[in-house]
Amino acid sequence: MSFLNEKGQVSAPFELFVAIIIMSFVVIIGIQMLTNVQAQVCMASVDKELTEFKSKIEDTANNMASNKFFFSPQKCFNENRAIIKVETLASSKQCSAKCGTPIDTCFIIMFYTADIPNGYKDKCLNLPTYTSFLSDEGSCQAVDDLAGYDVVDPRDAVRLGQYVMRNVAQAGDTYPKLCVFYKAN
Repeated sequence: MSFLNEKGQVSAPFELFVAIIIMSFVVIIGIQMLTNVQAQVCMASVDKELTEFKSKIEDTANNMASNKFFFSPQKCFNENRAIIKVETLASSKQCSAKCGTPIDTCFIIMFYTADIPNGYKDKCLNLPTYTSFLSDEGSCQAVDDLAGYDVVDPRDAVRLGQYVMRNVAQAGDTYPKLCVFYKAN
């Protein structure tokens, strides 16, 4: 049996090869898009939790309130390698850039992880300049409703878990004195 035109048989392997290359590119691009979407969802969760943390610190400092809350963004990053903390900026240039006000000292809450592309977020904390974060047990005496909590300094690290914040400034004190209590989930 003789075929008059054998070009179809010769070009079939080449067409299959081209189809495989095109499909490989489609799969690679699809995987990259999914990775980018996951990173954006993760950072949105972190942003939401940082905003909540910011609002609780500000409420505690400015309104002499006591706040109990969870800090639990999606677990889409390695917590041991992430840097989450309250940072004191001591430059009017930095404060102006981060908070929009040219004051000498300001506070931000920041998040950084190398696990996520563009894995950096920060929020300016609207706190009085001389706000103190107390971390000694004597100044931050835990009461019965805080059994199992440890006193922590959020300038060292903020971990995922449950927090209670209290302003322990006495009547007549000019600036807030914040005690931060932490319990792991």
